[in-house]
Amino acid sequence: MYEKVVLTFIFVFLLIISYSIFMGTLDIRSYFFPHLKSPTLEPAPCSPDPPLRVYMYDLPRRFNVEMITHRTASESPVTVKDWPPWPDNWGLKKQHSVEYWMMGSLLHEGEDGESREAVRVFDPEFADAFFVPFFSSLSFNSHGHTMTDPATEIDRQLQVDVMEFLTKSKYWQRSRGRDHIFPMTHPNAFRFLRNQVNDTIQVVVDFGRYPKGMSNLNKDVVSPYVHVVDSFTDDEPEDPYEARSTLLFFRGRTFRKDEGIVRAKLTKILSGYSDVHYERSVATGENIKAVCYLAI
Repeated sequence: MYEKVVLTFIFVFLLIISYSIFMGTLDIRSYFFPHLKSPTLEPAPCSPDPPLRVYMYDLPRRFNVEMITHRTASESPVTVKDWPPWPDNWGLKKQHSVEYWMMGSLLHEGEDGESREAVRVFDPEFADAFFVPFFSSLSFNSHGHTMTDPATEIDRQLQVDVMEFLTKSKYWQRSRGRDHIFPMTHPNAFRFLRNQVNDTIQVVVDFGRYPKGMSNLNKDVVSPYVHVVDSFTDDEPEDPYEARSTLLFFRGRTFRKDEGIVRAKLTKILSGYSDVHYERSVATGENIKAVCYLAI
């Protein structure tokens, strides 16, 4: 009887050892040959993702920088050599200027060895995406932004012309615009022909005035507004928490879309803190200047 018990124990023991070796949980070499331990394999570092290859259409300047320079119409596209600076006195127009900075970034080839998220390619066959350099937000702000001014016809015609240009492109026809990027950070940008760009990748700041079928998180990119207040320079004190008396600063509209539900809730949450400045205001030139002093 004892022999059967011993044999059963040995059988179970050998079965467990065999299973452990088979599953890789036991390295028998490290037990019998301690000097032959398996080397520890460190995971290889992840290689950075390659930059997005973007083809930018060569649109005439009336679709973009001519709205800044106000020079005689030129059918030649702008180059990095004659790229105009953003005007210093344009106030709130800067808020919707993402289109300007995106186009300028693609025009600028970058320094040697500079890491970039997106690079411009000149052969559309090698492109991952297609950038449409139409300043739709600036067009709305420049051409009858009251929506009743006769000048708004210029904005409408630019939209008609750019769509006529794109629909002739085989790359637009190939995807019906699904790989084409449109900056539309003003909620009224491209308002006349929005139904023709439903499938495109849109760069927006919110979805307040867009139907879900046109703009949504499944395909679009949400961009922050361009900051209209000057950035602080040399703002690296040794004791930042002690050197600053303001933890959070907000001065703007507290009633926005959906009756300002989110901002109204923030008002209640942030009230009563001495180091929080949360004030209802409107964005005017004077208020923007005042913020530069109050936020310090």
